[in-house]
Amino acid sequence: MMLDRDVIVAGAGPVGLVAALVLAEAGLRVAVFEKRAELNRVSKASTFHAPTLDILDRVGVYEAFSRQALHIDRLQYRTVEGGILGELTFGLLEGVTPFPFRKHLEQSLLTPILLEKLQGFPNVDFRFNAEFLGVEDRGESVAVTVGNGSGSETVTARFLLGADGAHSAVRQAAGISFDGSAYPGFQLRIRTDDTIRDVVRDIGPVTYLVGKTHSVSFLHMPDNWRVILRVPEGISEETALTDAWALERLRALIPGFTMPNVVDKDCYAARKCLASAGFAGNVFLAGDALHLTNTRGGMNMNCGIHDGFVIANAMADAVRTGTRAPLDAVAAERHRVSRDMLLPRTDTMVSQEKAWIAKVEGLLSDKDKARAYLAQTAMLDMVELPART
Repeated sequence: MMLDRDVIVAGAGPVGLVAALVLAEAGLRVAVFEKRAELNRVSKASTFHAPTLDILDRVGVYEAFSRQALHIDRLQYRTVEGGILGELTFGLLEGVTPFPFRKHLEQSLLTPILLEKLQGFPNVDFRFNAEFLGVEDRGESVAVTVGNGSGSETVTARFLLGADGAHSAVRQAAGISFDGSAYPGFQLRIRTDDTIRDVVRDIGPVTYLVGKTHSVSFLHMPDNWRVILRVPEGISEETALTDAWALERLRALIPGFTMPNVVDKDCYAARKCLASAGFAGNVFLAGDALHLTNTRGGMNMNCGIHDGFVIANAMADAVRTGTRAPLDAVAAERHRVSRDMLLPRTDTMVSQEKAWIAKVEGLLSDKDKARAYLAQTAMLDMVELPART
């Protein structure tokens, strides 16, 4: 039976768009269905690690991305008692990765670059206002029902990739559970201008400051600085958004701290969740549909892009060869990486903060240990990319 498409991708975030680019480059007939009327501008994920930069290069968007992104060459660690403990420079990863650094850019600025590249492929059917409504797995294919504004239609394909976020309708339709729990409290994100440099002397482009009861992270972005504070349970969002609350919290870490120029503030919650499986039949999951964790270290979106890239490559091979087993193995491996590496690693940086910072302090003077730690921080052990041809 002739199918309408080889692969349907639900969701046009960075995960779905990277996967679609891989499939399109491989010559497959791809449909991308995005339920929104435009690309998502709300998500603020902003850190891009070395393997992700490698992937962006492989799909042909790295140069355009890099022109907007901020180059980050080091991480700084501080404690209230000890001041600046030291810095780890990504230059230690020279020879380990072609991208011995990380980049900062909001993901909402990456997705238009990916979409522009994708729309150059004649074998891609991209649609906004196309909501995934359901899927029938027919054994050797899937039939996806998608809303089209005036009603719905059915589109058939060999595989369906659900990259439609934490509340994934694809995951629910496939009968895959999403188990987990919320982190206590929530995060306060303050955006400031460069006056933060006058307040926090010798600040690094990524700085972690840990105190006895709480911590703060500082991230330099192309057009602002982010100040991230964890808000404990019992504090309302209204209270946390006041200058007075943030100032008191920051002065406990930096005595005499004065508030720099504030651009804006917002709050967000964090959860740690994992799908019970990476696929069911011909339906596969990637990104937030598969895993969700806290923002410390900036790993969740990166892991999702890795999911999309390697699963899409395996899908392309499965369509070309008619052999399914390697695809199933790849999807199972991405689930294992989420379960055994992503969630525990990010959880440790939050729930065992003092042990984490003590570990970092212990390796600052040992280049080999520092290199191994940076490789983990950069997620180099979480994905194996195929050799370039």
